Amino acid sequence: MNDNLIKCSQISVDCVANDPVDIRCGGPEYLGFDFNVREEQTEEMKKFIALTLESLEVPLKNLCVSGTIDLHEKDIWTKEKIVKAIKADTEYLQAEAKRNYSAYFKK
Repeated sequence: MNDNLIKCSQISVDCVANDPVDIRCGGPEYLGFDFNVREEQTEEMKKFIALTLESLEVPLKNLCVSGTIDLHEKDIWTKEKIVKAIKADTEYLQAEAKRNYSAYFKK
C-alpha cells in the first residue's frame, strides 16, 4: 500500500497563545497551523511561511519541523494552499493576539 507516497516534513507553526480555558479543556497551547510539505522543500517553505505571516501581520511565536510523514500528492501543502489557509485565519489570529493570553503563562 506504499503506492506513490512522498516523504514530507510536518511544519508546526505557533502564532498566538490560546485561551487558557480552552487549553484546560484539551486545546492546544498555541493557535496556528500544521503544514505537510515535501521534505526537499522544508527550508524554503519555512522561510515562505514566515514571510507570508509577516506580510499579513500575523504573529509568529515558533516555527519548527515536528516530524516526517509519507503522503499522497493531493495531501501535500503548496505555497498557494498555505497562503489561502493563512489568509483565511488572519483576522481571527490577529484578534486572538490582542487578547494577550500569553500573559497567563508568565507566572
